[in-house]
Amino acid sequence: MNRLAGLILAIACAFGLGIWVSSSGLIFSSETASQGSPADDASNGASPQSAFPTNAVVVTATAVAFTPPRSRIQSIGTGKAIRLIHVTADVAGTVEEIHVQPNTDVEAGDPIVTLERKTQQILLESAKAELDQQSASFNRYQTLLDQSSNAVSQAQVDEARASLAVAEAKVAEAQYEYDRRTIRAPFSGRINLNDLTVGSYLPQGAEIVTLVDASSLLVEFTVPETAISQIRTGVPVRLTTPALVGRVFNGEVTSFDSSIDEEFRTIRVRAEVQNPQNLLLPGMTFSVSLASKDEPMPMVPAVSILWSPNGAYVWKLGAENQPERIDVVLRHRLGDNVWLEADLKEGDEVIRDGAFKVSQGVTVAVEVAETTDG
Repeated sequence: MNRLAGLILAIACAFGLGIWVSSSGLIFSSETASQGSPADDASNGASPQSAFPTNAVVVTATAVAFTPPRSRIQSIGTGKAIRLIHVTADVAGTVEEIHVQPNTDVEAGDPIVTLERKTQQILLESAKAELDQQSASFNRYQTLLDQSSNAVSQAQVDEARASLAVAEAKVAEAQYEYDRRTIRAPFSGRINLNDLTVGSYLPQGAEIVTLVDASSLLVEFTVPETAISQIRTGVPVRLTTPALVGRVFNGEVTSFDSSIDEEFRTIRVRAEVQNPQNLLLPGMTFSVSLASKDEPMPMVPAVSILWSPNGAYVWKLGAENQPERIDVVLRHRLGDNVWLEADLKEGDEVIRDGAFKVSQGVTVAVEVAETTDG
């Protein structure tokens, strides 16, 4: 019994001293087993010291770039032909001849419709006959006067000249009435669908055809009043339409209103887009994208911006990577980039990732530094 109690006491002492006996009879220290050898530490990749100070906040930084803000305005507009007119009849009459067909192109001055003009033709021929008579009388009187003949006086010659002038005016009037029965295209364009038929009667002022010049289209759209500083003639626009998926058309602003709509707080803008292949039709709906560039400003990633009750700010890395708070005013944003008004110079480094963990006086360890792509 005493031998068993002694054995138990010996085992308890051995554990207390951190000594244990292996099955093979070798004796190890538990402290030695847990620490291992220096060679084992090297093979496991452990470094003698940490990469960063243990109390440092690890962040990433980016260099401030100075570029012009590239803001983009989106709107919806409707296309209108550069010129469109409803051709009407100046006089009443019956359609005698149709010179054009729907969806055909005409040049300025080409005849469209001719109305019945038999009466005007008779009056024109009568006026021409009278003109010939008055011209012959004037020439005869003038010849006699030139020959110093007493058969005619200067008064008779003057009267014959006046009669000739009246006859010429009557011919011009008759010719005008005859010609106006032929309705002609006022400009080059394309004829729309119409219901013209030979023999139909057209009252004065009746619409004959619609003539469209769509060599270029005017696209009207509205922008909010906050964007008025970016609207000026010559600003390029990009246009797309659901009627032609995948096609992009380029145009430019040609004019805009000089006042703001008081109800909707918008301003009306008109852009022109060339249409040489007649792919675009008046009345089409367009998505309008308008870009503008201003003076260069500091640009940083949007994730660098922090907010406080006093406004927005960023952390700039100063000497020895000490963070410095810089108050900023946001002016433009496009995608992941923000243009600012701030006391920043090109090349200054601001904290991008991890900025929310930074405070004044904290130690900062910069892990990766990248340049913002504008």
